[in-house]
Amino acid sequence: MVMAETFPDTMFLVEIRLGRTKWRIKKITAAIVRLFGIQDFVEKHPHITLFGPFTIKNGIAIKDVKNAVEDAARPFGSIPFLIHGYDFNQGLNGAVIAYRVIPSHQLADITEAIAKSVGRLAETFNTWDMDPDQKWFHVTIANRLERERAGTIYRHLETGEPYASPPAERKSGFFTTVQNPFSTNTLDDHKDPPRVPLYDEDGLRITIVRGENILAEYDLEQHRWFSPESPTAATDWQHTLEQYRKKTGMELVSPRYRDDQGIFVISDLHLGHANIIRYCSRPFPHDAVEEMDRVLIKNWNYTVKPGQQIFHIGDLCYGPYAKSPSEYLQRLNGAISLVRGNHDAGVKTAIQTERLVHQGIPFVLVHDPDAVAGTFPVWVIHGHHHNNDLEHYPFINFEKRRVNVSAEVVRYQPVSLSDLCNIIKEHQLKPKVKTLLLRGSEGDVLS
Repeated sequence: MVMAETFPDTMFLVEIRLGRTKWRIKKITAAIVRLFGIQDFVEKHPHITLFGPFTIKNGIAIKDVKNAVEDAARPFGSIPFLIHGYDFNQGLNGAVIAYRVIPSHQLADITEAIAKSVGRLAETFNTWDMDPDQKWFHVTIANRLERERAGTIYRHLETGEPYASPPAERKSGFFTTVQNPFSTNTLDDHKDPPRVPLYDEDGLRITIVRGENILAEYDLEQHRWFSPESPTAATDWQHTLEQYRKKTGMELVSPRYRDDQGIFVISDLHLGHANIIRYCSRPFPHDAVEEMDRVLIKNWNYTVKPGQQIFHIGDLCYGPYAKSPSEYLQRLNGAISLVRGNHDAGVKTAIQTERLVHQGIPFVLVHDPDAVAGTFPVWVIHGHHHNNDLEHYPFINFEKRRVNVSAEVVRYQPVSLSDLCNIIKEHQLKPKVKTLLLRGSEGDVLS
């Protein structure tokens, strides 16, 4: 059997490893490799290759490669991109199944810059390095596969068509004992592949890999090199995430109050809930629940003044370590109304729905949008889905008149109803746009 790809110590790779979304991508990958029996071909470290694999020319030292990467990366900050769906292509040593990456101009630009800078020192084995405009951006799931097998896997992943493992695979002890977490059926039945992912991500560090080990990482926020073996690695990463949040507007550094009285909405803060950091790729260390709470509360209070009306649309707090809702409410500005979520059973003052009209536009506020039946001309402002299904529940779905104000989608700060009304009215001038995926920084919207 052909095994997963390995590299000798003479081989290098320049890559961006996934950060916030790593846990979720690894979970989906684990389900895929179990379902299709490709454990021996799986990529262990989800990443986007920027350059390589390559060897360095005679007379070139490691410090020269690091200097070349730093020269190329110095003008950049965090590198945004989308992970959307699956892909299939021919690799260096067989077929590759991957997550499709939709690059931003920053990702395309830094890839080209590194190809020029490092390319002078290297002999690359990747044909895309010679033509960055044709670069295949992807995050590998498995490689070194037979092309026919990879094509079958890709078809099932992309279409969602149920898959039945061949009889030879069913006989193995592994396949008779391990269950696919995305299915409740037995492994001898047809199983549905995992749902097609759509995640937003940002590259925060550029990693140089030598052989199978990390040589060094260049931090795009702090603009200096780090070693993963450093005793301060965890603290360094915490500082990187903090700078990233502040630069991208996900952590406010000063109040941004509006002149008008305003009405604000947000959903699913999940204060006190440590696991939500991984489940929804929040930009915090996975165990930093107190830091998360501090930032969420600060963002709220830097947006909403005392006395301004704000609706929280479900799941204010959750988990065994969370404080009581009343303790959190005492720390939050505004005249707060709570719409009940599926984790708000103990909040007696919460209501099921709220209806209101703002700037002539009718809205209904409800935690789960599927609880609103019918197609009557009202805009549904909801939460519940977080950023777990952005394809069907983006920030704004103009066709279905839905607005997802889950904390992750609105950059962890309340949204003004006046801003929402302006976006809805502006859409009448460009009706071809069907959805807006995420709320951008400074009130911009990414489509």
